[in-house]
Amino acid sequence: MANRYLEDFTVGEVIDTVPVTLSPADIIGFGRLYDPQSLHIDPEAAQASEFGGLIASGFQTLAVAFGQFVRLGHLADSSLGGPAMDEVRWTAPVRPDEPLNTRAEVIETRRSRSKPDRGILRLAFTISRDDGTVLATFKSVSLLRRRPG
Repeated sequence: MANRYLEDFTVGEVIDTVPVTLSPADIIGFGRLYDPQSLHIDPEAAQASEFGGLIASGFQTLAVAFGQFVRLGHLADSSLGGPAMDEVRWTAPVRPDEPLNTRAEVIETRRSRSKPDRGILRLAFTISRDDGTVLATFKSVSLLRRRPG
């Protein structure tokens, strides 16, 4: 997909990403670096937890979902960063070796009043299993360039 600018997004548009799977090594590696709780880094301890096995950090789930969206290339040259993430919810555990499906819905596009070369893009993300079970949701706020000229 080619780079897109603020005007190229339409409220209600849905963008699906390529599914991704996290291996046990992916989960443990991320957990050791950023969320070193036993349920993310120790398979034996995780087995004894209320989750009954190793699960991904919720922060890893968010990073994977956003990364999959970014890899689509929509924001390749138009992104000016993101000032916020809202309404983060982790609703079910992410287990190793299960495909994660990410869907982003455009919920707002707004031109900046103070800087006419940019605007706000708000997306509602849903991460789910193949069976439709929702694993996490969040809303992102991105600053995007407007189309030149």
